Amino acid sequence: MYPKHEHVQNAIAVSTGRKLDVVRIFTSERNLPDVTSLIINKGQGECGVGFTDHFDPEAAREEVYSYDRSEATTEFDVYIESAEKQATPKKRRKRPEALKLMSAYYQEKKGAYPAAIKDKREEIIILLMEGFSETEAFDQVT
Repeated sequence: MYPKHEHVQNAIAVSTGRKLDVVRIFTSERNLPDVTSLIINKGQGECGVGFTDHFDPEAAREEVYSYDRSEATTEFDVYIESAEKQATPKKRRKRPEALKLMSAYYQEKKGAYPAAIKDKREEIIILLMEGFSETEAFDQVT
């Protein structure tokens, strides 16, 4: 289904359970049926213990089969993109670069922030040094 998606194509069988957890979190957050209940362990003839220890697989499959897919969400790609972004380490910056970024951003957007933002200067610099974007750094301190 995702022939051009690098992470899907590089998935290996031994880590499939962890990848299914991502699907389960996505469906759970949106109150959707848990499609991971359709994955059957060949050796056991049922879902893995990670599922059966916490859920009734037959009831979960019934929810999946009866779900009206015409209302299905198409947010999964956006969800994965966001999760990858959150998991990717931020590129750290040196203080001089952070100062330049802060100054340029403030000059461009100063009307969008309260005058008291100047009191948060050092916090903004630290956030920029940690790799946050200018918008993220300014928004976190307001």
